[in-house]
Amino acid sequence: MHDCSETIASVNGILEYFFDFVVMCLDNADYKKEIKTLLPFDIIMQSKLKNVFDESLVKSLGLSMMRMDLDPPTYSLGVSIEIAEGTYNHAIDVTIFISAGKTLEEIEEYVRTDDFATQVRDLFERRVEICFGQTKTNE
Repeated sequence: MHDCSETIASVNGILEYFFDFVVMCLDNADYKKEIKTLLPFDIIMQSKLKNVFDESLVKSLGLSMMRMDLDPPTYSLGVSIEIAEGTYNHAIDVTIFISAGKTLEEIEEYVRTDDFATQVRDLFERRVEICFGQTKTNE
């Protein structure tokens, strides 16, 4: 049996790996090369960190990038969470864009900040609460 607090604890346990994963993706030359080939508002490039650490309902956390403009090249940054259906919750697989109109360099700097970590932690916790019906979905 999984409840909301156990699932939030599982997310929090995975987050440090996720933050390292995001930085690793954005530091990778091949990843950046692919991002730069995207056309504005055409394709969203997504990378997921699958959870294989425990029996949690949390299946993956993800990073999404979308090109917004060609010149200057600007992008949107999104994060995603996938939670399997359980006894007390419904399944979710949602991506939330948290930063837009930024250069790749600005996004690379942002994902290394405490503001990014706090925003992601708060967003994921809220999504888990929504998944378990413990908060209203008026966003």
